[in-house]
Amino acid sequence: MSRHKLGSGFLASALAREIRRLKPSSVFAVVDPGAKAITESALQNLPCVVMRGTRGERLKTPEAAAQLTQKMVRKGLDRQSLVIAVGGGASTDLTGFAAATALRGVRWGVVSTTLLSMADAGLGGKTAVNLPEGKNLMGAFHMPEFVFADLATLETLPSTEWTSGLGEILKAAMLSGTAALSRLEAAQASDFSPEILGRIQSGPGSEKSALLQTLQMSVRVKKKIVELDPLESGLRKTLNLGHTFGHALETAAAQQAASKRLSHGSAVALGLLCALRFAVEAGLAAPTYYERILALTEHLGLPTQFQGRLPAPNELRRLLKHDKKALGGKLDLILPTRPGAVEMIEGIRVGQVERVLRRELG
Repeated sequence: MSRHKLGSGFLASALAREIRRLKPSSVFAVVDPGAKAITESALQNLPCVVMRGTRGERLKTPEAAAQLTQKMVRKGLDRQSLVIAVGGGASTDLTGFAAATALRGVRWGVVSTTLLSMADAGLGGKTAVNLPEGKNLMGAFHMPEFVFADLATLETLPSTEWTSGLGEILKAAMLSGTAALSRLEAAQASDFSPEILGRIQSGPGSEKSALLQTLQMSVRVKKKIVELDPLESGLRKTLNLGHTFGHALETAAAQQAASKRLSHGSAVALGLLCALRFAVEAGLAAPTYYERILALTEHLGLPTQFQGRLPAPNELRRLLKHDKKALGGKLDLILPTRPGAVEMIEGIRVGQVERVLRRELG
């Protein structure tokens, strides 16, 4: 498992230590444009080539990965180089995929600068780019050497990106259990907003921050599962809770007006509600569990309705079929049964999934 550090104000010194430890022949820092200003001071004294990365799911394409690889090769990339992906989940996905495929794989590290990336996307070694048919359909497992999440880099994060991160945090809490859900329910909205950063400083007391504790919970959940199943042969599939529904919704929303598009975490939140409805209708979960998560979704400021127009049934089924976990046109669904427990149901017909999604959000 990758070396992981979560805290505040440590980024520059930690990166310098990792470069000394790894002794790369060259270092390439690929920086998400949205993270450039907040990470500039941490990178300026390091022996690295700083390169502009991409930002957002729409630019996470095979063509963008190829262009990035070409630029690094032209600047001297070799098998002993180190690539550092600096940014949010889409940016680290793309840069990680380039690192996984360049020269058949070079070492890389992650500097997460969004709540979503700190809670989920920067962890676990999954790298991918999107195809027109769906999200993350071209990818590789390539474990980073390190993952750093410095809360100071969240200072310039837009409010919409905070909301996106909360979707994955909610998923992690459902996988963790009752205690994690209760902590989220007890938290105030301000505990998960940019204003909290002014009260989080490295040193005594910072460990009591609700934000830091929640991120630590998310990291523990994912690290434990990834360590047991790094290549997603079984247990790691539980981390896809809400994602089969969510990815289809995210792709559908991307085809609509910009105001109707969904961030990844918001799509996951809707996917969690769909998965819960499916579980309740199948007799696997109590209606009270659905009601609890619906109330918590609203409490966290996450969406409970799809703001755009759902695609026609055939189109929605097509999007669901392009889920990367689909087999023979059927789906394996991870369904929440109670706090801290899920069940995987294999071979579900796409039509069943589409109808449940439409009943929940249509």
